[in-house]
Amino acid sequence: MYCVGSSPEGWCVVAGRACVGPCNDRAREVWAVFLRVRDVHADAVDRWVAEGAEGEPPAEPVQPEVSWRPGEPFVCGRCRATTRRALLVVDSLASVVAARGDGLRPASRWSRVSGSRPKPAVSPDADLLDELVGELLWFEDQARAVLGFPPRPSGARGAVARSRAVAWLVDHLESVLAAAAAGPAELVKGALGWERRLRRAVEDEPPSWTPARCSCGDRNLRWDARVGYFVCGACGKHVGEVEERGLVAEEADR
Repeated sequence: MYCVGSSPEGWCVVAGRACVGPCNDRAREVWAVFLRVRDVHADAVDRWVAEGAEGEPPAEPVQPEVSWRPGEPFVCGRCRATTRRALLVVDSLASVVAARGDGLRPASRWSRVSGSRPKPAVSPDADLLDELVGELLWFEDQARAVLGFPPRPSGARGAVARSRAVAWLVDHLESVLAAAAAGPAELVKGALGWERRLRRAVEDEPPSWTPARCSCGDRNLRWDARVGYFVCGACGKHVGEVEERGLVAEEADR
């Protein structure tokens, strides 16, 4: 179900709160533009009044009719699936990053201090993975506290901790995304943001456009890194990478 119309706070008039996930990104962009135009109009009216209010006042901007996809209660089913997929992809991509090095980079010849032996510095990959693990553990700790689960077992911040955090978040994702205090918007944004960062790190981005034809008949599927799917420009359908390859193969066989 979609609802039409919104307030500046992003609430759906018809069906409650709008989904906080990426399905409403376009609606947010349209609404943000309207708010900026409205502010410009308010300034223009102030100037018109200050100059004597002669003639017609500046024309008011037309409020756009924005369609918001409602949350269930905060995140819709599509964005829940997107977040689950992103978390699993993040764990997989992080393993690729971890496997390509030992976590250290050679010491620079400029790092030598008189009388000391230069030491290897932590590599950018190791920094990236440590930041990822820290954020995943924070999300898990936050969610456990909100949902009444016991604290997670303590341990090293390595690959095992990362995979365990992802597994726990995926297993309890519906409950986590339904609890306002667990920060559903932050988790969705975080999962998709980390997928983008890791894809760039391993140079694993799909092509921006595919010749595959959407089920609606339009050939306008473009990769949207924010959601991790090809999105049809005509009907808005989300098509995964595996499905896209299948569509291309089907057309090639005809």
